[in-house]
Amino acid sequence: MAKIDSAGQFEALRKEVEAGVFHPVYILMGEEPFYPEKLCALIMDKALQPHERDFNQTILYGPDTSVDDIISVCERYPMMVERTLVVVREAQALKKPEGLSIYLDHISPTTVLILLFSGKNMDKRTSFYKKASKSCVVFESVKIREEAMPRWIETYFRSIGKSIEPQGAMLLTEYAGNDLRKISVEADKLLKAVPEEQKVITAGDIEQNTGISREFNTAELASALASRNGDKAFRTAWFFGESPKQYPLQMTLGFLFFFFSKVEMIHALMLRDRISAKDAAAKAGVYYSYAAPYLSAVSNYSLRRTMRIISMIRECDYRSKSNSGGNASDADLLEELIGRILAS
Repeated sequence: MAKIDSAGQFEALRKEVEAGVFHPVYILMGEEPFYPEKLCALIMDKALQPHERDFNQTILYGPDTSVDDIISVCERYPMMVERTLVVVREAQALKKPEGLSIYLDHISPTTVLILLFSGKNMDKRTSFYKKASKSCVVFESVKIREEAMPRWIETYFRSIGKSIEPQGAMLLTEYAGNDLRKISVEADKLLKAVPEEQKVITAGDIEQNTGISREFNTAELASALASRNGDKAFRTAWFFGESPKQYPLQMTLGFLFFFFSKVEMIHALMLRDRISAKDAAAKAGVYYSYAAPYLSAVSNYSLRRTMRIISMIRECDYRSKSNSGGNASDADLLEELIGRILAS
């Protein structure tokens, strides 16, 4: 299956809309709602002027409308303007959507229809989807993997006229995960908080506006373990123990598991392809701005030790969710894990 480039497709459609080019039917869907909602808002802003919307724009909701209602509205003629706009929000709740196949056979040339699926995909097995994929704009927005988020954040900040330090991008990833809407909201806050002439968003800006510590966070913990800096690792564990709601153990273990799994992959690629650690990291999908801790871990932990560390993380996760941890707190379990990793 071909990899879906949601950002690239969004950018191409954005340019079309900005240039005044509109398609008769848009199906905007996907597990990641950020791009579909943003594209829908852009079309609604550009398709009609504010004074044209009272009579030529209709917003419907999937749970409260029917296929017949949608078709009826789409077949109306625009009043004193070039086009009408029909938006169906929460289209995933629409009953019997396959009935819209009738409309696809006779699409109104003066109507722009948007079917917006909220965090969902249309069933691709249906005849309606297969028909729509041939005659409509079908935009699918996929979830971005968390390891790819720092790079996405860098790109996003460039799109709004700023740049962001790699450490700042890591902090924002830790704060928001791969929730693009949350990141865009935080970016808007940052733009208002920093001087207008400031071009680079720093880790200090992120720390000040989100409360995430740039010194003590999961990325810094992984980096400390990678370089075998026990003092920094244990101080970070103590900091997490003092703020368990902000730094829950499961989140920390998830990041450490991802980190050492990537280190394991780099080792495997080095052996299989007989390439350097740097080239293997690039091949494993580690962006060069964030490669240093991974390369440090590769030099400090052999493949066999890395595999043992991954087993330790799994064991710690199991103990934290079962009675096998005894009376140990999450902070105790994390400190024990750190000690075992450093001794490996």
